[in-house]
Amino acid sequence: MATLTAKLRDAGYTVHSRQLPAVGNPNPPSDLSADIAAVRALVEEAIGDEGNDVVVVPHSWAGILAGSALTGLGKKEREAAAGGGRKDPYVHAKDANIFYNDLPESEKQHWFSQLQSHSLATFYTPATAASWKEIPTSYLLCEDDQAIPAAGQEAMIAGVKDLGGVIEVTRLKASHSPFLSRPEETVEWIRRAAGEEGI
Repeated sequence: MATLTAKLRDAGYTVHSRQLPAVGNPNPPSDLSADIAAVRALVEEAIGDEGNDVVVVPHSWAGILAGSALTGLGKKEREAAAGGGRKDPYVHAKDANIFYNDLPESEKQHWFSQLQSHSLATFYTPATAASWKEIPTSYLLCEDDQAIPAAGQEAMIAGVKDLGGVIEVTRLKASHSPFLSRPEETVEWIRRAAGEEGI
């Protein structure tokens, strides 16, 4: 590896490499998520704020990881996403209406100003479990949600049911943030989910 790295650097390339968490680790990870995250972080570091072109050269085991780790990091995908508010390795909200479309304008802008960046990598890291298969779930379906439209929420609910999950659905005409626009109804829903009757 050192020879290859040296030759590439001599040819004018910047080289990024690291040992994977699953290799030589006295406390090895139990699934792929740590290795996938490590590969993705390394590629995002290489891309940098400048949007550098990157050639990924996985060897052996790393080839398996690259398939999961590089999703969305292709040059075309990054260029297409640039208009949607993505700046690797973060996602930034660009439109207050996505989360707060049913709030008065002043409140909408206030809460929008409080939003922070979100790690892009976390959107591509697989979940490690599905507790909803074991624990009964209450779901508040926000009908005017522009971040996750009602149809998308309904598809997720159907997926839970198809896999044997128990899910009780309450519909509310609200945006993505009902705790702001419909706080009373949201509190009542939580209390009912907690087992209170007559709410």
